[in-house]
Formats: sequence, C-alpha cells, structure tokens
Amino acid sequence: MPDNFSFQNADPEVADAVPGVLEREISPLEATGAHWIAPSRAPEGAPVLRGTVELPVRPGRAELLVAGLGLHAVRVNGTSVAQGALEPAISDPRRVVWYSRLDVTDLLGTGTNTVEVTLGAGFCAMTTPNAWRWEQAPWRGPRMLIAALLADGVTVAVSDTDWRWGEGPVRFDSMYEGQSYDARMAGAPVDSPVTVAEGPGGRLAERRHEPVAPGAQIAPAWRPCARGWLGDAGRVIAGVACYDLDLAEGNRVRIRFGETLDADGELVCSNEHVYTGRFQTDEIIGVGGRVRWFPEFAYQGFRYLEVEGLEHRPGPGEIVAVPLEQQVAPASTFACDVPLFNDLVELTRRTVLNNLHHIPTDTPCYEKNGWTGDVLVSLDTLTGLFDLHRLLVKWIEDIVSTQLPDGSLSVIAPSPGWGYRDGECAPAPEWTCVLPALLVHLAGVYGDPQPAREHWGACRAYLDHELSRLHDGLAGSELGDYLAPGYPLGPPPEDSRLSASCFLFRALGQGVELAAMNGDDDAARRFRGAAARLRGRINETFLDRHDGCYRTASDPPDERNGGYRQTSNLMPVAFGIVPDQDREQVVATIIDDVVARGHHLNTGHIGTSLLLNVLTDAGRADEACTVATGTDEPSWGHWLQLGATSMWERWDAGARSHDHFFLATVTDWILTRVAGVQRIGGDWSRVRVAPGLVPGVNRAASTRRTPLGDLVVEWERGGPVHLVVPQGMTCELGGENPATLGPGDHRL
Repeated sequence: MPDNFSFQNADPEVADAVPGVLEREISPLEATGAHWIAPSRAPEGAPVLRGTVELPVRPGRAELLVAGLGLHAVRVNGTSVAQGALEPAISDPRRVVWYSRLDVTDLLGTGTNTVEVTLGAGFCAMTTPNAWRWEQAPWRGPRMLIAALLADGVTVAVSDTDWRWGEGPVRFDSMYEGQSYDARMAGAPVDSPVTVAEGPGGRLAERRHEPVAPGAQIAPAWRPCARGWLGDAGRVIAGVACYDLDLAEGNRVRIRFGETLDADGELVCSNEHVYTGRFQTDEIIGVGGRVRWFPEFAYQGFRYLEVEGLEHRPGPGEIVAVPLEQQVAPASTFACDVPLFNDLVELTRRTVLNNLHHIPTDTPCYEKNGWTGDVLVSLDTLTGLFDLHRLLVKWIEDIVSTQLPDGSLSVIAPSPGWGYRDGECAPAPEWTCVLPALLVHLAGVYGDPQPAREHWGACRAYLDHELSRLHDGLAGSELGDYLAPGYPLGPPPEDSRLSASCFLFRALGQGVELAAMNGDDDAARRFRGAAARLRGRINETFLDRHDGCYRTASDPPDERNGGYRQTSNLMPVAFGIVPDQDREQVVATIIDDVVARGHHLNTGHIGTSLLLNVLTDAGRADEACTVATGTDEPSWGHWLQLGATSMWERWDAGARSHDHFFLATVTDWILTRVAGVQRIGGDWSRVRVAPGLVPGVNRAASTRRTPLGDLVVEWERGGPVHLVVPQGMTCELGGENPATLGPGDHRL
C-alpha cells in the first residue's frame, strides 16, 4: 500500500469530527521558525532527512527539539541520540503533537555538524490494514518532520528547504508487521530536496510524561526448530530484538516473534486482526560483513523468537531480547509470607510494564490499543503499583481527542475513528466512563485537580450524551462483563443493560463530585437527580428480592447462569446501588454462589475487579482468600501452574494473549486488604490500616508512595505493628487494638 494512502470509506461523522484543540499557544519549537518538512515524493521505506549547521565554536549547551511523524530516530554527527524510544508519543495529531527535547551538547563540534532524522510510520502513517482501521485514520498523512537546534539558548538551525532526504536501510516498518533492514542501503545518498509540508494541525507540546527506554538485555536460550532456531527469553516481554550478525551479501534472515508455542513446540505468530500475511517479523539483508541493528520503529510482544535463514545457532550477543519500558517509578513495595501473593504482584508488575508505551495498552502483541475499559477496572491496581500521574494526564488528552460533537467517546484512545458504533464494541459505558473516573482519581490519588478543571467541559458533555441515549431509563452496552469463564469470544449472554447502568450510575456520582470542584451547581444538581433515577430503575428492573440477586435475561437463554452471575450482584454492592434493606441478602447470594462453585470466581474483567474486595469488606476474607489461592481453572494459580510469566487475557489455557492486565486486579486486593492499607475518602489525608485482615497471611510489609510522603506498614500476626505515617496524614489502625495515629514512626 503506498505511503500516500488517502482516507476512504469511513463514517463521515467520525472522519469530519476534528477534536477540540486546547488554547493555542506558540510552543518553543514553533517559535524557532522551524517548518514541517517531508520527502518530495513518497519514499519506498523509512526516509532519512538531513540538515547541516556550521558552528564557529562548540556550544556550552545544545538541545534538539524534534517531532517526526509517525516516529523519529535521531543521529547527530552519526551518533544515535534519544531521550526515549517510540518517539514522539502516540496522539491524535490534529489535537496535539508531542515533541522531544534532546541534549546533544556532547555530540556537536566546531565546523560542519549534521542532524539526521529517520522517519518511521508509527500509527500516524500506518499502511497495514487492520481491524481498527489505523490505516484509514482521518488524520493519517505522510511522514514529516519539524526540528530546531538550539545552542546556548539561540536557534542555530531549523528544519526548512535547505534539508535533504534519501532512502535509508529500513525498507519497511509497521507497528503490527515488524521491520525490514537492508544493510546494503546504509550510507545511501541523502541528496534529494525536501518540501515544506502542511502540519497535522495540533498544537506542538513537549512530552512531559516519562520516556520509553530499553531495559536490560536478555540472552535467549536457543534450540533447533522446524524453520531454523527457536529462542526462549524466559518470560513474556514487550520490546525488540537487537542484532549483531556477520552476514554474507544478500543473505536474508527472518525473525518472527510470539508469546506462545503450539502443540509441536513451534512458534505461534499470527493475528486475525491484521490483514496481511506478515505479523511481528523482522527481516535483515546482509551486506557482506557485520550487521548491527537496533530496530526503532516497532516493538513486539513476545517470549519466543524464531530465526530463519541463519546457518548456525545464534551465538552470545548475536541476537538478544531488549524490553522497552515506560520509565515510571514504583508506587509501592510488598512482601508477605504467602508466596503465591508475592508472585501475583510481581507478575502484575511485569504485565503492566509490558503494556505501557506512551499509553496503557491491552496487549503489546496483538493490538497495542488503549482500551479504556481495561484501565477503568484496573485503575487502583495500576496506580497502586506505579506512579502513573504524568502518563495518565497525557492519556486523558488522548481520550478527549476521541470526543465527537454529540459528546460520545471511543472505547479506545487514541482512536483512528473506530470504537463508536455497533460492530465496534461500542457504545459501552463500562469502558468510556473512564473519563470521569480518571479525573476523580488524579485529584484524589495524586492531589492534582488541574485535569478535572481542564477537561470538565468534555466530561460534562460525555455524561450528558450517556443520559441522552437512555432507553426506558436504563443505559445499554455492546460489551458487559468481558471474557467471563466459559465465554472466550467476548461478552457473556446476560443483559448488559445492568453493567452499563451500574457504571453510568457510578460515573454520575463522580460527575457530581467534579461539578462541585468546578463550581458547576447546575450540572451537580442534574447529575445527582439522574443518578437517583437510574438507581431506582436498576433496582426496579433487575433486583429479585426473593432470591437476593440482580437477575437479567439472557439472549439467547443460557441455562448455565439463569440470568445471574456473581458480577450481577457485585456491581450494585460495590457501587452503592443496593437498597439498605436488601444488601445483606444480596451479599449472601454472592457468598453462596462462590461456595457452591467450589470457591471459584465466575467473573469477567468487571466482576474480577470487585469480588475479593466485596467479600473481604463484608467480613468474609476467608472466602476471598480461598478464591485467590485456588490453583484449578478459573484462577490465577492455574495460570502459574501452566507456566505463566505474566497475567493472561482469559481464564482458560487457550487464552490468546499472555500479557494482559485487566484480570490482574487481584493485586489491588493484595495491596489494600492483604497488606491492609486503604485510602479513605478523596485524598491521602486519612488512611485505614487493618493488619491481619486476611486469614492465612501472618506477616506482611508494604510501602506506598503518596503525595504526602511514603506510608510504611509492617506487621506480624500476634506481634508488633510498625507504621511510618507522613506529615499531613492520619492513620486509623484497626484490629484488636484500634487507634488513631498522626504523623511519625510508630511501633505498637
């Protein structure tokens, strides 16, 4: 498909809806007078653009401001320079383009200096046909560049028509298909004129969230396979392979990547949602000598590497696996005397890191999409493990960029125009209600109310949109409690109006809180009334008071659940929808069902995020612990018995992805109920510490980073409790000797 592919056959309402651009300020990069430039014709591969600058003296400090769409790789005087990988960060470029600021002081000298930028496709210039139509995005365009070089605070060079371009050694690149590298093209002429291009329209802003950077190299263990050699990195990662090979001229080596092996021990490398014959594949063509290549314009989700075309077993250092990880700081530490819980926390950490690449993704192997519902149910888990403040502030920009004039949001963010309609997993409030949830979460967990102020208009419009499409007083959804046991293809069959309405009810409550923060009394009144009416309709329609359950009709009828699963009761309990007089019986029904199933959960991504906390908070931590420590299907322990090195997408052994965090919410329960540390109310001014809450756990130690400082909790059953409470925080200590503690180092 040509690089100048034009947008066709899209929903006109989506294609024509340009997202609102925030107040347009001239960025430092624009202020330099730099122009967007592009190759004068469509390149065959990843083009190389080069500019030169004469410096009479070596500067004391030099910075390069650069944004190359879709992705850029920078070399100054032949040396690679980067603040991170996969730059610039993914966005809807009609709203914002995130540029990089690179320190190049040590790379410049007196005389002639060259700045060379190779442009990858990324998602902005995607050509690979795929289920989400990234190749048809309304903002899709040719590869282009804007850059400026500053020496001691003075602009000394900008991207303009003095630059030149040429074909480079990267002959093909795709976020889904992989990359091809022809070493014979290294050093090819860069002497064709560039052209000034029309930029994508969004504001230029410096990336403020943490970069993606290479982690420690992993040496795979190699063995023969049907196509050549199979390498095992030992665990599932998201990243690339780095190559240092001696290849004859024209020798072609192909490397394919995958998370799993088939029954014969051969690599599984396919994706039904990518409509080409190629998937996660690197190709290298030799030049007659050493080829050293670090792929820069795609990343893969993989544990296994299959090498074809190499006559010998890869030697030390010839092919190594390199994780690419967002450089977010840990938000907590945890250890206890139940090894399974330690393992689950560690596997969740790995899984989350594997799915942070400028946005939170659903799987680095199969999709790389920012599914909003995955984050919505996992917010406490994600921010309990890592400091995601800056990344989530950035991702809210991506969410708001999907908003259409009617107020609706896409189920993925950013979106190429997919995720709004029937057949696109939408509409689904269990996903798109992430916007009010994130705004409240950022204000509470990180003490940052600015996003709530900045995006209140978008949030209010979204909630009004959801209210406008109520039918018979209830919300509707295309999804529901996704990937529950026994339903490997998606939503379970019960009426998803229950889950949609429950999530909208909670979002309206968050809308009331956000309206109060913004002094919007009218919206607060409207959303408070709408929430009360929705709560009434949920209970009128679904609550079976006789049986103590929220029952929905299945379409088609499913005798396995009779219109009820654990999730049906969990949502009303957790979100405060159940009438007070019915709460005890509704909780008892959950417990009875768990016990009747041999202490097994029967939940998809929604119910899984709620079950253990609801059981524990209802005084049945024993039942929660039995579920959490199970080892037969469906359970987290079963994944570990099957050799999991990260969390999976489904409960069964045939799960497509082995690197998915939306069923990993057991970790929130471990951090808050096993460790026994909970934030009370909207911020960290009050916390509750409940040592020994979960039977079977006799010792635990945790540290939690908060805006007020680190909260340290260490306890041993029947022994001492050690608390370090930061300034500004009050700790309510539960257990046999309750107490209220202020700041300080306490040993009780």
